[in-house]
Amino acid sequence: MEIFKMVIGYVRAAHRLDEGATAVEYSILAALIAGGLVSALGLLRDDIEAMFTSLMNVI
Repeated sequence: MEIFKMVIGYVRAAHRLDEGATAVEYSILAALIAGGLVSALGLLRDDIEAMFTSLMNVI
C-alpha cells in the first residue's frame, strides 16, 4: 500500500511539472522555424536579389 501511495504521488508531481513544458516546447519550435527561415533566405539571397533587380528593371 505504501508503494501505491508513492506511485500516485509521483504521477501527480509529474503531471504538475508537465504543465509548464508546453511553453518551452513552443519556444524551441519557434526557434527552429526561425533558424530554418534565416538559413533558407541566406541560401536564396542571390536568387531573391536577382528577382528584385529584374522586377525593378521592368518598372
